[in-house]
Amino acid sequence: MNFQRTLKTELDLRRQRNPRYSLRAFARYLGTDHSTLSQILRHRRSLSPRTISKFGKQLRLDADAIADACVRQNAEKILRLAQSPGFRARSRWIATRTGIPLDAVNVALQQLLRHGELVMRSVNHWSTTHTHHAEPNHPLADRFA
Repeated sequence: MNFQRTLKTELDLRRQRNPRYSLRAFARYLGTDHSTLSQILRHRRSLSPRTISKFGKQLRLDADAIADACVRQNAEKILRLAQSPGFRARSRWIATRTGIPLDAVNVALQQLLRHGELVMRSVNHWSTTHTHHAEPNHPLADRFA
């Protein structure tokens, strides 16, 4: 699930029902600042699992969809890190660098491996199967949308 896309879709639906509905009103509904929401929608700020959970509950998403969005967000962070120079193929190192809890790193790594987005060439060498840029057109972005 691309949670930014989910937020954008919800905002667009509300604007269709009420053309005067604003980003500020949507931010108030979600319980956040309008500038923060704007940065999230423009992919200038990443979402934490806590924020995804808060927004997801406010939007009345089911618990599975919220959990999937959290895993996907962590997976995207790991993919970006995997493409950086000096990447180390160790879960603890990834957890330290990203701030993602170790268990959540392992769950995200399982998803990336299962979907073929990350390939383990050897114990110490992992590679991504494509260049990842947190774009809304990510191959798995529509999976849960």
